Amino acid sequence: MKIKSACNYIFKDKYFQNRYGNVMLIYAFLLALIVAASLFDENFLTVGNFKNLLLTSFPLLMVAFAQGMIIFTGGIDLSLGATVALSNVACVLLMNPDSPVGFVLPIFGGLGVGLCCGIANGVIISKAKIPPIITTTATTAIYEGAALLLMNEPGGKIHRPFAKFLTGDVFHIPVALFLLILIFLFVRTLTNYTPYGKALRAIGGNESAAYSTGVKVDRIKIKVYILGSLLAAVAGIFLSAQMFSADPRLGKQYSMNAVTASVVGGILLTGAVGDLMGTVAGVFIISVINNMLNLIGVSSYYQFVFQGLILIVVLSLPAIKEKRAMN
Repeated sequence: MKIKSACNYIFKDKYFQNRYGNVMLIYAFLLALIVAASLFDENFLTVGNFKNLLLTSFPLLMVAFAQGMIIFTGGIDLSLGATVALSNVACVLLMNPDSPVGFVLPIFGGLGVGLCCGIANGVIISKAKIPPIITTTATTAIYEGAALLLMNEPGGKIHRPFAKFLTGDVFHIPVALFLLILIFLFVRTLTNYTPYGKALRAIGGNESAAYSTGVKVDRIKIKVYILGSLLAAVAGIFLSAQMFSADPRLGKQYSMNAVTASVVGGILLTGAVGDLMGTVAGVFIISVINNMLNLIGVSSYYQFVFQGLILIVVLSLPAIKEKRAMN
């Protein structure tokens, strides 16, 4: 009875509803999607399929966290996918499969690429005052070109113990899950419970007002683009272990899917509003849709149609909720 009373209090609380209402709707939709997928294919609810879902979702989760933090400032980074590809290529090219520590330099190399990409984006946007969408469209071409110059087709060799560790289990729990939890706790704590997170949202709400209250706008922006690119580099490094190779063209899908996952998860493109908890659900909605359609053998041509239709439904849920509240 005490648990039931507590739940009733929480769900009727106005603050809780205003802050987490949309996130709860998204998770309810994700749960419904999982149930529907299990009805279509009995293999969906297997441990092996959930592990596969986690491994395929991990890179997009990293990029979506990055994109969400940047959107909080009212900006956007369309070059994150290209950063994933460039970091992936750099990591594999530096790999020494025959050395016991041949994976150490590639990790730092991949992260170094992310650091450089983030600094370039942040400085151009904050100091040159060029809009983020224009800046990152331009740097996308630069980073993609650099990846193709370094490696014009998929290939390379991977340090096998390193790859098996990242994509394997520890105590029967995927290493990717440990990494996801650690990174999620870090970025959500940073954006929700620290002065830096408040500054991010203040800039997204009203940059001029934030500046007038003493927020170091340029410094905050540079840091968030750096952090975003480092997360994209983590995705690129993980993909090298997952694919056992590098692909200079693999980044194209990640930038826009990250924006979609962020918006589906309740982050407003206008800035300031949202929670990375919803972004997790947004990523898994995209992944479950793709996984479900693959399991039932739907042609890739139709998968984009189904994915688009379901995403439209998800995006309309908050509007339906507001309309009902007004009536």
